[in-house]
Amino acid sequence: MMNNEIKLPAVYAAIDESEMVYLNGGSITDTQGWLIFMNVGALFNYVARVFSAGSSIINNVRVIVTTIEALNNFKLTGKN
Repeated sequence: MMNNEIKLPAVYAAIDESEMVYLNGGSITDTQGWLIFMNVGALFNYVARVFSAGSSIINNVRVIVTTIEALNNFKLTGKN
């Protein structure tokens, strides 16, 4: 048979049931600092997406220009 005992520290303050309502929250995700941190993270995410899209567009234009140049220099001589 199990003996379940609650062991408390030597010094503690007992909280009345009516006071327990006031102990809501306190997690890091409830703080204003955490919300600011998350907003800054979202901003960096958007900036990274813009640079990624820009890089992709530049690369696509470079491939198109290179392909057009290669096609312009193409001759049906068998010695390309």
